[in-house]
Amino acid sequence: MRTTTNYIKVSEEARAKLARVFKVEKKTVYLALTGRRDSEKARKIRFTAVNEYGGVPMVHCPACETLHETTEDGREVMRQEWPNGAVLVWYKGTGEVIVRHKGREVLHEECKDLPRFSEIQLYAESL
Repeated sequence: MRTTTNYIKVSEEARAKLARVFKVEKKTVYLALTGRRDSEKARKIRFTAVNEYGGVPMVHCPACETLHETTEDGREVMRQEWPNGAVLVWYKGTGEVIVRHKGREVLHEECKDLPRFSEIQLYAESL
């Protein structure tokens, strides 16, 4: 199951105003702000929320222990461990990412951007 990782945080008052301005239900505003809807109106709601009502774009980051280390061969790595037994290792400089779950490698790829890295973190969290 994939969860939405990006959303726009606004006050309840702003959500009510957005619903009135766009003549939609509060649920439609919620779906737009959480990215679950991507229609033209949903994009306008997100834009207005940020530019007119003080909305703040947010990203879900899984809670885990994060360590920054240097390996014996001199490679710098970031290591994240989750309570479910998943371990993510990201090699700085190369973008190589390895995810192990309970000792078994379940993902190995070169990660080029932050959105993909966030997806990999969510994957590790969900194992």
